[in-house]
Amino acid sequence: MKTDNTPFEAQKSFGLGVLLKLTKKNTKGIKILTTGDRFTSNVSSSELKHAVEKTIKDHNITLVTE
Repeated sequence: MKTDNTPFEAQKSFGLGVLLKLTKKNTKGIKILTTGDRFTSNVSSSELKHAVEKTIKDHNITLVTE
């Protein structure tokens, strides 16, 4: 499996903002910046994905689609 070392960047949305804020609060070393209509991070996409997945699991968050 290839490791993605590109910096994280994504379109802003309320739900993503809440999840990233919770992840930043609970994971040392992660910084989330907002620039205009985008979120960016000081860590790679793969590192942030791992941290977000851990936050979801640790807080028993379930994502629901309708």
